Amino acid sequence: MPMPLARRSKALSAGVLAVTTMVVAVGGAGGAAALQSDHAKVRNASVPVLPARFTQQKVHWTHCDADVTAKALPGAQCGWVKVPVDYAAPDGKTVNLRVSRVQAKDQRHRLGSLFFNPGGPGAGGAAHVASGNWPAGEQARARYDLVGFDPRGIGGSGQITCPDGMAEGPEATPRTASEAERTFADATRQAQACQRASGPVLAHMDSVSVARDLDVLRTVLGDAKLNYTGVSYGTFLGQQYMKLFPGKVGRMVLDGVVNPAADMRQVARLDMKTADDAVRRYANDLVARGDTRLGATTGEILRTLTSFSKRLAREPLHGAEGKEFNDAALSMYLRMTATGDVSWRQLTTALVAALHGDVSGFDRLDAAGAGGGGGEKPTPQEKQADANEAVSMPAVLCLDSPSAPKSPEAMLNTAETFAKQSPLFGRFLAWQMIDCATWPLAPTGSAAPVKAPGAPPVLLVSYTDDAVTPLANAQAVHRQLAHSSLLIRKGHGHSAYATDPPSTCTDRAVDRYLVGGKLPGQVANCPG
Repeated sequence: MPMPLARRSKALSAGVLAVTTMVVAVGGAGGAAALQSDHAKVRNASVPVLPARFTQQKVHWTHCDADVTAKALPGAQCGWVKVPVDYAAPDGKTVNLRVSRVQAKDQRHRLGSLFFNPGGPGAGGAAHVASGNWPAGEQARARYDLVGFDPRGIGGSGQITCPDGMAEGPEATPRTASEAERTFADATRQAQACQRASGPVLAHMDSVSVARDLDVLRTVLGDAKLNYTGVSYGTFLGQQYMKLFPGKVGRMVLDGVVNPAADMRQVARLDMKTADDAVRRYANDLVARGDTRLGATTGEILRTLTSFSKRLAREPLHGAEGKEFNDAALSMYLRMTATGDVSWRQLTTALVAALHGDVSGFDRLDAAGAGGGGGEKPTPQEKQADANEAVSMPAVLCLDSPSAPKSPEAMLNTAETFAKQSPLFGRFLAWQMIDCATWPLAPTGSAAPVKAPGAPPVLLVSYTDDAVTPLANAQAVHRQLAHSSLLIRKGHGHSAYATDPPSTCTDRAVDRYLVGGKLPGQVANCPG
């Protein structure tokens, strides 16, 4: 699973996935019976048959209001689907899932629904589809109804909440036992307040429950098989669906792949390597450009940054209104270059000034927004979505991931070990596990390879240089799923299909699979 990112700045959020026969729509009653049977037979034998009020409900489609998106596409439709909070007790509390769809352009040759999850966890998909933010490829858009949904507790689907919001992690990475104990105590109090404010759904935000929701959505919309595209965390959700309902998998695209066999610490180590590699590329780029402000060689630049980080740990600088700029802040901004949220040119200007004691360049980056663009004031809806995403991320990941350190001492030891492996990022990434170290609900998931006997082959997609979900993840899952196909797009980015800038090679290969069922081969490559 990905590292919990809730208490990092929003810019670091991960976010921001051979079919056998042609998919055909089935009648509501037949789909309901199949769903009831599947839910009774899946691995968790304690899950009872779902009552007909879930499996036979009808969606009342209306136009999409501003609470979904202020810029809905012409013809975009929105509705609700009810699911149980706890599938082990379906007669108990329920939650309404917000769903959107944009109908296939070629209705005569419609193939069914194509569900989309944009990742996170914590990102809702209803607005992505209703606004055209995720358009799919041209051929897929013509033949499928594009369907987005807000997962339980997220967006329009019964938002969970924290009374005081979620912090972005320790303002400085703790170095002593007393600092670690204080950080743990503060995080524990905050997490318990989130639990009280969010109600019973917080204990059922796990990906297995969301995958069951996805199957309810499938049958309610009348699809015999689940056709699905998931990005980043959405790939993990797709893998959970494959394990639960292998016989119901249709055409599945997993784009920016999460490796389910990696536990939280393993993911953190891979994050460190990815971030270190990105900073080395940054240093190489400066040298190639002849920019010597941070050093004349790659090695000199890296030594400058490492030395600066150590100095900030001892003597933080201060920006606007006394805001502290320490080694954790430096790690965060350097990591933002790895994820593409801040350009290397912007970073260099800010770093050069900071080395001389002026951190106003970083204040300007914050004011302009993560991407350095316009700095428009967020709307109340956007503020609410950001706050919901911040708490939703640990709510999901901490149930799915069992391996966070569970004491201040264990966290300090982990941070020290990580710092030896990566002086620039080790402590910063170790302390990002504070959410799950102090979460009040015990994890229900485990780190294990995806095994889906009986599921048809699926298509995995990855950039060669993805700082959020590295190519190594997709390669690992490709080995786990013997009949999968891996499509690799050359370049830097996170999610390679139906993105801007577009890749004709990637989009055509994915569309050929989604529309015609033709996989591009065991491993295929697309140019940058």
